[in-house]
Amino acid sequence: MDYKKYSGAGNTFLMLNNLDGAIKKHRDTVLELIGIQGNDNFDGVIFVENSDIADFHMNYYNKDGTGNALCGNGLRCTARYIQDNNLSDRKTQAIEAVSKIYRSDILEDGNISISFPPPNFIKPGFNLRVQFTEWWQTLRVHFADVGSPHIVVYIKDIKQPLIQNLYEVNINDWGRNIRMHKDLMPDGANVNFVQLISYENSELEIRSYERGVEGETLACGTGAISTAIISYMVYDIKPPVKILTKSREYLTVDFSDENGEIRNLTLAGRATLMDNQ
Repeated sequence: MDYKKYSGAGNTFLMLNNLDGAIKKHRDTVLELIGIQGNDNFDGVIFVENSDIADFHMNYYNKDGTGNALCGNGLRCTARYIQDNNLSDRKTQAIEAVSKIYRSDILEDGNISISFPPPNFIKPGFNLRVQFTEWWQTLRVHFADVGSPHIVVYIKDIKQPLIQNLYEVNINDWGRNIRMHKDLMPDGANVNFVQLISYENSELEIRSYERGVEGETLACGTGAISTAIISYMVYDIKPPVKILTKSREYLTVDFSDENGEIRNLTLAGRATLMDNQ
């Protein structure tokens, strides 16, 4: 089976051309590909398919075989894959994902920008009862649904234990505790732990625990978007917001505030073919 490996700021995908519709059993194909030696560390599988409403359809599956998911970095990798494989010669594409249309633009600097609709739902500043150590604590968190649900946690709000640095976060255990929290069921949420780098430069650092991967990923596009919007609403971090990911690559989130509504939302960053084909 012919597939290629792509990275969107560290978010990694196996990508297949399914424009002929030959692959019908997507979940089985995903589990087969992820089961190949060396592929188990990839975050998901993307099938590039035909669309009735856009130029192409990004059909994304998490590595555990769950589908119908939105992936911001996956959209950027899809745009790069389309260009790399001469599926279109246009630098702007309309890409369908989870029944919506997203515009992709290949920028002059080679980065890829994706335009997103306004967030579906935002809930800043509420409490979850969590246990990170032997003691329970009331943790202040924030929620945003930008096509995928995300919890945002600022490390300064973690009291037990006190956290001085983002890399002190036990992300797989703590992320799982929040991701599976009873107050977030039945769907759960992705979880982003965040530290402010520079208020003046609108720069934040993030680590993300993703559903479907069930662990930390090196980057998360919708997590970056959620973090940027929440940081603007709660701490007045002005766009464009620069998000430093675990891969040490930056994602840039830009938007405008029109009478209290988030508009003109974009996610930009690198998307590249990986060397180890």
